[in-house]
Amino acid sequence: GTYIVDSSRNLVNISKLRFGSSDAVIDTASVTSATATTVVASVVHATYAAAFFDFVIKNGTNVRAGVVYACHDGTTVSFTETSTVDLGDTSDVTLSVVIDGTNMVLKATSTSSTWTIKSLIRTI
Repeated sequence: GTYIVDSSRNLVNISKLRFGSSDAVIDTASVTSATATTVVASVVHATYAAAFFDFVIKNGTNVRAGVVYACHDGTTVSFTETSTVDLGDTSDVTLSVVIDGTNMVLKATSTSSTWTIKSLIRTI
């Protein structure tokens, strides 16, 4: 797992680390995506109005990093991606956010090859 050092210098597993209350949370996700649409991460939309999906998309020396910002009203999702300029070419991978059942879901769609997509999810 991934760990951070807290103010008392203790190692704390970052998975589902909560700050102050259950109204905000940090989580991690990692998937390998082939030629398909793959769920990268999801958050319960009844609990969180917005999510910030920090991400890295990588295949060999092809890499990009950025953030997908998303908010919803229970039915409709508004999202945008801000990212680095590609090192190599990552144009094969597109990201989107949708409502799927009870979750707001970050999805990656790849038209070829295999990509590793990692995300740090911050929800409010």
